[in-house]
Amino acid sequence: MTAPPVTDPPASDSDTTAPPDPTPVAGRSPSERLEVDAELQRLGRLLGLAPGELGYLADISSADLRALRAQITQVLFDGNGALARLGAATRLLPAALTASLTERIFGPVLAARVAGTVEPGRAVEIAARLPVDFLADVASELDPRRVAAILAAIPAPTVAAVTRVLVQRREWVAMGSFYGFLPDASIQAAMAETDAHALLQIAFVLEDKSRLSHVLEIGGSVRLGELVACAEAEGLTEQLAALAAHLTPEQAAAVTRTLSLERPARLGS
Repeated sequence: MTAPPVTDPPASDSDTTAPPDPTPVAGRSPSERLEVDAELQRLGRLLGLAPGELGYLADISSADLRALRAQITQVLFDGNGALARLGAATRLLPAALTASLTERIFGPVLAARVAGTVEPGRAVEIAARLPVDFLADVASELDPRRVAAILAAIPAPTVAAVTRVLVQRREWVAMGSFYGFLPDASIQAAMAETDAHALLQIAFVLEDKSRLSHVLEIGGSVRLGELVACAEAEGLTEQLAALAAHLTPEQAAAVTRTLSLERPARLGS
C-alpha cells in the first residue's frame, strides 16, 4: 500500500502540506487515519528521519505508534544519568555563564534532553539569556511532558517570539506537541503569530486533541472561520471534519454548517 508521508522532516526549509488522506486500512476511521499520520510525523521528528522512511509503519494503529514513541522517548531522555548530573550543575554556575555554555558547547539537542532535570525557575532564568533562534531549536527537540512546569513559566512574549520562528520554519509537530502544555496567555500570544495555514497544520498534529476546542475558544469564532476557510481552500475539508469529535458541539456545528454551505457554492461556480 502507499504509505502516508511524514511531512515534517527536521532541519528543512521546505513547506509541509497538511496530511493527505492516507490509503484507507480496512475498518480504520478518518480520525484514526489522521492520527496515524500525525504519529508518523511525530516519530519521524523524534528520530530525525526523512519523509517516507517510516512508511512501513503505516498499518500500525495510532495507539501502538504512540506507545512505540513513548518507549523511544524514554530511552533518549531517561537512559543516561549524565543528563541529571548536567541539570544539577546548572545550579552551581551563574545563569549567564550557563546560557553561554548551553548555546556554544551543549547545543539544542542536549539542552532539550537536560531541560527536564533543571528547576523550572532556573530554566526560565537561563532561557531569558538565550537567543530566540536557539530557543526555537531547543523547542523543536523537547519532550513537553518533561518540561511542563517550564513551559507554564515562560513569559508570553517569549512564547510569541519563539512561535514566530517555528512558524517560519514550519515546525508543526513541535508546536502541536507543546500547545497542550501552555497556559491561556501563552496560547493567545502564540496564536497571534499563527496564520490560518499554520493553525490548520498544528491542529492536525496536536498531540493532546482534547485541548483543540479550548485553543479555538481562545482564538474565537473568527479564527475558527479562518480555519474552515483555509481547509476549504487547500482541499482538506475531510481531514478537518475528522477533528470534529474533538470540538465543542457549537464548534463542530459551525464547521459542518460552513462546509455544507461552501461545497454547493463551489460546485456551482
